[in-house]
Amino acid sequence: MDLNATREIMWNIPSSFKFAMYGLFALSVAIFTYGLYQKYVYVSQGRSFKELLPKKLNWSHFWSTLFFQGKIKRFTAPALFHSLIYYGFLILWIATDLVAIHYDTPFKVFKGPVYIIVSFAADIAGIAILLGLGLAYKRRYIDKPDYLKASKPKQELFMYGMLVALVVLGYLIEGLRIAGTGMPIAEQVYSPVGWLFAIGFNSLGMSDTALAYTFRGLWFAHMANTMFFVASIPYSKFIHFVLAPFAALITPNYRGAVLEPMDFEDETRETFGLGKLSELSMKQRLDTLSCVECGRCTQVCPANQAEKPLDPKLIITKMRDKLYESNDKGKDTQDFDFWENSLYGMSELDACTTCGACMEECPMSIEHVTTIMDLKRYKALTLGQLPPAAADAANKIRVNGNPWGIAQDDRFKWADGLDVPVAEPGKKIDYLYYVGCAGSYDSSNQQVVKDTVTLLKKAGVDFAVMGKTEKCNGDPIRRFGDEYTFFEVAIENIANMRQYSFDKVVTHCPHCLHTIGKEYAKFEDGEFETVHHTELLADLLKTGKLKPKKEVSEEFTFHDPCYLGRHHGEYNAPREILKSIPGLQLTEMEKNKDKALCCGMGGGNMWYELEEGKHLAENRLEQIGETKAPKLATSCSYCMINFNSSKGTLKSTEELQVEDVAQILSKSIE
Repeated sequence: MDLNATREIMWNIPSSFKFAMYGLFALSVAIFTYGLYQKYVYVSQGRSFKELLPKKLNWSHFWSTLFFQGKIKRFTAPALFHSLIYYGFLILWIATDLVAIHYDTPFKVFKGPVYIIVSFAADIAGIAILLGLGLAYKRRYIDKPDYLKASKPKQELFMYGMLVALVVLGYLIEGLRIAGTGMPIAEQVYSPVGWLFAIGFNSLGMSDTALAYTFRGLWFAHMANTMFFVASIPYSKFIHFVLAPFAALITPNYRGAVLEPMDFEDETRETFGLGKLSELSMKQRLDTLSCVECGRCTQVCPANQAEKPLDPKLIITKMRDKLYESNDKGKDTQDFDFWENSLYGMSELDACTTCGACMEECPMSIEHVTTIMDLKRYKALTLGQLPPAAADAANKIRVNGNPWGIAQDDRFKWADGLDVPVAEPGKKIDYLYYVGCAGSYDSSNQQVVKDTVTLLKKAGVDFAVMGKTEKCNGDPIRRFGDEYTFFEVAIENIANMRQYSFDKVVTHCPHCLHTIGKEYAKFEDGEFETVHHTELLADLLKTGKLKPKKEVSEEFTFHDPCYLGRHHGEYNAPREILKSIPGLQLTEMEKNKDKALCCGMGGGNMWYELEEGKHLAENRLEQIGETKAPKLATSCSYCMINFNSSKGTLKSTEELQVEDVAQILSKSIE
């Protein structure tokens, strides 16, 4: 390898061009900085920037997004063309920086192996960028999938055009330089694409003077285009270069479905929930700025797939368009009312299952569910709009302590004839088993509770249930948007639970897990360490306190509950339990773990059904049927009820048997 290999930097460039370059660079940086400041003002609206920052920054997601494209690679085709563009651009940026360091500082780094490797890589990177842009253009403007529909459908053309110009002009001036410097043979290897362009220029029979002046003109055009590109970043879709890693840094994992309590003692408030542009949080404003309209949220939304009137992307982009319009007209339009202007439909919001699939897939860390829930809060609290069945369920929780409206005295009937320990005030236990409404009143879930109790006893776990003192934790009410009733329920439940002395709460319903474990923590004295029953059972298996011995020669597929997986991060515990059982065969669905399709019952949809579209469970049942497994394992009360009641709608699942992981494990424990 030639240790002295290099090329002349700024070949044939007059001093006036160099001064122009430095001047344009300073101007472009100034314009870039001002653009970022405008975006800061757009997001902050005069508020403290600390509002955006969580207690703990998400550094792992930041580095993953900055260097490894974050969630882009979750979809194969976009990951391919985005990788070609992203890493190609990164290589060109590094090459440009090395040239600048070599020319403008005493450090002569652009020579020898560095020059050879970087020069060759930059040539190939340009081809990668052009190929990636071609694939991206084909997908968005030729194939035109519905999920890519945008309110500003031509804005990507500016990005594509700028990048094509940067690459093509770069190749042209490289070819002219090689031709103008006598075709150094080494450049055939170091700059293969530039060499081909040089051959083309030589074939034109251009004189040395023509080569020199053409080079100068194209060099200036390339330089000016580069500076224009830098300046344009904050004013175009290129802003996602900056916003993607920043949003990743300030967005904690599993936060998107955790709602903040409202201050109902604030007498100055006339409305509650999100009703106007001026009421948007800084993160919500950042989300509108961040959206690149890639449509990934649309692709994975279970409500959208079931032809319900919800597109998570439009929730964000309709808000963004109004904000942009507001900025154009002035701050007087910040009081634009979403509801007076019918920006959102009632069913559009009620269709959301809060499954979190949109947030899981979003490469820009947008928290769609939080915004949808804030809108639903306004709809419920300020407008008094609830689906009739939801209002009925909320009233039953308020009066009877459960959404079915069954008498409170019947809550502990499932334990008749069983020796189930009941918690007593002042008596310390390790685990408080929160049974939940489904476990107390639904027959299929009652069996789950009984089997879980049996397993905990066999393992020697120190636990107790609340018995008749237990009431609904309020999860359905909060998903309806009825925050005031949830506040009352939560405060009562926290006080009730605090009369007992325990280390952890265990529950088999992921919705109870989420509400008690994460949302109660936002209230005074409401912090409870909460675990799912599969996590506890998996731990008991690891420590040898439970030993599955009996064969269960059956084939299952497993459905991942959204609130256990995407909102809690637990995918392994249920599988570890199933795989520990002798004879059991587990056949995974193609869409599993964090890509699993919601059963459709979250977000309050357990208690009402919209007329539009088809039943939310059907698409997931089709995926279950495709496995040919005769049995379905799950670990969620809602999922069990929904699949049992809906399985008959499809021929492939009408004979399907649905069991909880705890029920299956109990068959194998002697």
